[in-house]
Amino acid sequence: MTENNLPNKVLAGRTALITGAGQGIGLGIAQAFAAAGARVVLAVRRREIGDAALDLIRSEGGDGRVVVADVTSAEQMNAAVEYAVAEFGGLDIAVHNANNPASAVPIALEAVTDADWEAQAAVAHVGAFLLAKAAHPYLKASGNGCYILLVSAFGLHGAGMNPIYSILKGADRGFIKALAREWGRDGIRVLGVAPSALTPPAELFFNQYPEIRAAYLTNFPLGRMGHSTDDIGTAVTALCSDLCRYVTGQTLVVDGGLFTA
Repeated sequence: MTENNLPNKVLAGRTALITGAGQGIGLGIAQAFAAAGARVVLAVRRREIGDAALDLIRSEGGDGRVVVADVTSAEQMNAAVEYAVAEFGGLDIAVHNANNPASAVPIALEAVTDADWEAQAAVAHVGAFLLAKAAHPYLKASGNGCYILLVSAFGLHGAGMNPIYSILKGADRGFIKALAREWGRDGIRVLGVAPSALTPPAELFFNQYPEIRAAYLTNFPLGRMGHSTDDIGTAVTALCSDLCRYVTGQTLVVDGGLFTA
């Protein structure tokens, strides 16, 4: 059961679309939203992953749907948004969480190929742009819309052996600020979240190498890694709720102090 310390059902009556919501942080956000009363639409690449995620959310008392969509396709992103609106009567929150798995693989700048760059940029940049464009009229109609972009502390501090991801996540912050200025008049808040959480692949790795886990944990002032639902999902939920109704154009780092700005 998903738990948080927020006032009960702070997202009641709202509809949220989350990309990359089949697992990891995206699923954690969807679970937290559903626990807070939102109806969630999980945008995924693989139907079976989305169905399993939705089964979990429903087992926790949440309500939602699954839509299969490629975030790099304007046609499919438009269709995903239209599906959410058709199912639930509107759209109040859009979250771009989808990320290319290659972003987690260390690579030196001189080894980066055009294909490497294009593949990561397509999901991170093109996907963020296409979701924003498709969702905008409905977020505006909501009167209380919120667009969330999952970024990274690497975009603040940089990361050696990860130049593409650092570039893309740094640029995301500019996109957030630009949209916040442009969409404020439409009643839409735009925010970034830079998370650090123990995802299933990371947990599997650390279970195999406990000595690496122990060494890595020394980097966290709070002494633990984040939980995708109870830490990251709860933070995103708070940002999308009226608790943060006067906050826009900012990036919140939710990483237990791993990176201190």
